[in-house]
Amino acid sequence: MTLLSLASANALRAMSLDAIRGFECSARHLSFTAAAQELCLTQSAVSKQVKSLEEVLGVALFLRGGKGLSLTAEGRQLYEAARAAIGQLGDAVDRVLATDRVSIAVTTTPSFASLWLVPKLARFQALAPGIDVRVDASEANTNLEREGFDVAIRLGQPAADEIPLLRERLMLVAAPAVAARIRSASELTSIPLLVYYDPAGRFPWMSWTEWYRRLALSRSPRQPCLYFSQYEDVLNAAAQGAGVAIGRTPLVLPLLASGRLEVVLPQHVADGMGYRIVEAAPARPGVRRFREWLESELGAEVLG
Repeated sequence: MTLLSLASANALRAMSLDAIRGFECSARHLSFTAAAQELCLTQSAVSKQVKSLEEVLGVALFLRGGKGLSLTAEGRQLYEAARAAIGQLGDAVDRVLATDRVSIAVTTTPSFASLWLVPKLARFQALAPGIDVRVDASEANTNLEREGFDVAIRLGQPAADEIPLLRERLMLVAAPAVAARIRSASELTSIPLLVYYDPAGRFPWMSWTEWYRRLALSRSPRQPCLYFSQYEDVLNAAAQGAGVAIGRTPLVLPLLASGRLEVVLPQHVADGMGYRIVEAAPARPGVRRFREWLESELGAEVLG
């Protein structure tokens, strides 16, 4: 170890973290008074902290004059180092404290994630700022424990004796200008249909064939259709005035509330699938809080 490094080590041992913080704050404000206010100390205490550093280093850190404080060359050098060191120390403390945060993983369908869950997550974050949420958007019906998920929000046909958390309501929707052209079921046949592309027939309740049967209409092969593999694209196209779509609550409710979509033929409404929440076992910390919030938010969704 060289003589210079020994001197540095001795000087550092004689400095307190409080004194370094007092100096950094004073240098940032160029005011002992402002630094004292920020640190909740007296002006005299901050001045003494800086004086103790000057005595250890044997140099003046500030020029004190009638116009206030200014940094000496040595003071500017120490200020840059102190600012960087305090910032790095603060980042390290944040990372250490973050180990106490709770993180939960949620899986649900892409349409539910983008149209309903993601827009509401800021509300949950405000209620539970200590819980981090990771959202996986997938149509796969995964095994929660094996795939590392805590909660699944699933949509399916309710059992005969099951009361789902929320039952979908299905209705026809279109942009206001398009909806104004449809006063009766027969006028629907002249409007482009926005189709959720489902070649495997997994979602018959989203089928236009079923809706035409319900409305006692005959579908013409000349009627224009636009096909989409993602349901959120169906609703976005409808909001742009591209045609009429099959709306599903709660996913369509924000677009109805904003006026971007209107219900077409409101007397024709049908039940869809039911939402339920599935938890991994055993439940990790934070899951119960997230589930209670989900149940409250889903329970409040109604078609006005």
